[in-house]
Amino acid sequence: QRTFVCSTPSPAMAAGSTAFVASSGGHVAAPTWLALSPHQHCPPQASSSFVGPSVLVATSGAAATAVAALLALVAWPKRGRQRSWRARKTARKSIVAAVAAAASAAKLSAFGRAFALGATVAGSVAGIKEGVDGGPPRTHKSGGKPKVVVLGSGWGAATFMKGLSKDDAEMYDIKVISPRNFFLYTPLLPACTMGSVEERSIVTPVRRLIEGKAEYLEAKCESIDTVTKVVRCCRAGGPARSNDVNYERFPEGDVEGKLIFDVEYDILIYAVGAQTNDFNTPGVKENAFFFKEVQDAHKVREKVTDLFEMASLPTATKKDRDRLLSFVVVGGGPTGVEVAADLADFCERDAIDLYPNLREHIKITLINTGDNLLSTYDQSISKTCMEVFKQKGVEVMAGCRVVEITSDVVKMKRGKEGEIFELPFGCVVWAAGIKEHSLTNQLKASLIQKNE
Repeated sequence: QRTFVCSTPSPAMAAGSTAFVASSGGHVAAPTWLALSPHQHCPPQASSSFVGPSVLVATSGAAATAVAALLALVAWPKRGRQRSWRARKTARKSIVAAVAAAASAAKLSAFGRAFALGATVAGSVAGIKEGVDGGPPRTHKSGGKPKVVVLGSGWGAATFMKGLSKDDAEMYDIKVISPRNFFLYTPLLPACTMGSVEERSIVTPVRRLIEGKAEYLEAKCESIDTVTKVVRCCRAGGPARSNDVNYERFPEGDVEGKLIFDVEYDILIYAVGAQTNDFNTPGVKENAFFFKEVQDAHKVREKVTDLFEMASLPTATKKDRDRLLSFVVVGGGPTGVEVAADLADFCERDAIDLYPNLREHIKITLINTGDNLLSTYDQSISKTCMEVFKQKGVEVMAGCRVVEITSDVVKMKRGKEGEIFELPFGCVVWAAGIKEHSLTNQLKASLIQKNE
């Protein structure tokens, strides 16, 4: 069974495409990795049932490049290189050792963005090393080229496809499957909130990235069967009205007209990333804006513009204006900090020029459960961030935990025993963290079942 995991963390966003294995910045617990690496951690009876490579994990851009290099090595015998299997095995382990050394150096010498990338590579190397013992897939059972399925179009998938040469890609039948048909440069997503950077400037079409290497299918993977080596995908057949461009393209459950199809694989590269974590806080899904995709930034921009226009109406009272122009960002990580900063820049410049009479009503609040912003970065960065926010008039509420979000107020308390108090808002952005993708749980269960 060959399953590559290239779920990579975003370098600058806590809500980015973060790995579920070999946790980046402590987002994911270790048991996930235990379940996915039976050779290394499971009891002997579980390990002995494996035939061939187990799970190859690449949870950062560097590790994804290493996976691409491994695929290239697998392709060597088909390209006329006269090497014994022992020699190719040695070459693979050399690459793994090099990646491990680079990862260790990155983990020890860097903080923040570099740490998030480097720390994940070290965890991934063990998975890659586990995959060298069973030999490469020669052909698909149909007699054709080995089939490779890449799930996702984020950092892991994009890095893997960029690292795979066209010559090596010709040795395989590769399909990239993702509901998002473009690669998103997530570090600049917060700058799209109020138009500091245009959305089209931070996206690259997937078909452009994989040109001459693979086929792209715009679909959502619903399940993975690691026994039969099949991924089940779905997509809506089309809108009920021909002029509806905002229809749900990837509906959940049984929906009329839903298209379902299966794709076989010999090698699965799992790079679906993570999803926003609301920590089961009441009202978050209903009343807050998540911030992980281009559509999220666009929705926030539309909401903020709408609030300013409503506050400009003569029917709005002072109390109404104070509430409408109260912008709340939950989360003191990179995403929350950058969204709050972009909002502050907009209110400090454009909003004052466009809505001069509303200046006194504008308020931006950043809520953070910890005492320091950007806690994974150096302390000096956190201190500078607080000073900049103070200059820009952004109120930072440290040590506060949100317990509920209603349609017009955020309810929170300080510490575990503090009293609950409320903060009225016009717009609230939730950037408090991420969790593993729901498909990941299904994949883990399938792998465990296969190896019992």
